[in-house]
Amino acid sequence: KNLMAERRRRKKLNDRLYTLRSIVPKISKMDRTSILGDAIDYLKELQQRIETVYTDLQSPVMSFASKQKLLFEEELQTSVTFPMECWEPQVDVQTSGANAISIHMFCEQRPGLLLSTMRALDGLGVDVQEADIKFTNGFQLEIYAEQSTKKLASPEEIKAVLMHTAGYFNPVMPC
Repeated sequence: KNLMAERRRRKKLNDRLYTLRSIVPKISKMDRTSILGDAIDYLKELQQRIETVYTDLQSPVMSFASKQKLLFEEELQTSVTFPMECWEPQVDVQTSGANAISIHMFCEQRPGLLLSTMRALDGLGVDVQEADIKFTNGFQLEIYAEQSTKKLASPEEIKAVLMHTAGYFNPVMPC
């Protein structure tokens, strides 16, 4: 009876170690002590990341991407509205600074749109720093990015490419 209970306990312990091993990205060796040690190191690293993010959020000095996001959201709230019943793709591209870009895109949801949009931006030399994607009443994408210094596309070029990606080929037709 005790032998069976001990076997079940060891099996349960081994199963939990295998689960832990599959969750932790960097395992140096496969023995129990290494798995536990690597898991502890990984948890400490995650705690450090959490503290860093929390400190950044609490500090009065905001990151570049956060500042751009706040400025863009304020401008959108005051100047641009996106009607839900109008499925004409709408793209707003704004630049600030040397190569910072804020993009707001609203259109009808369709399969593969996010992937094709990201590929199009990559092809233009736009490095996405932050993206907010919503699929309520259509496809809404807010991007805060930086352009490659060797390949600078104008806001009009970016808008044209994104409108084409959204499936709208004639940008002069009203909704």
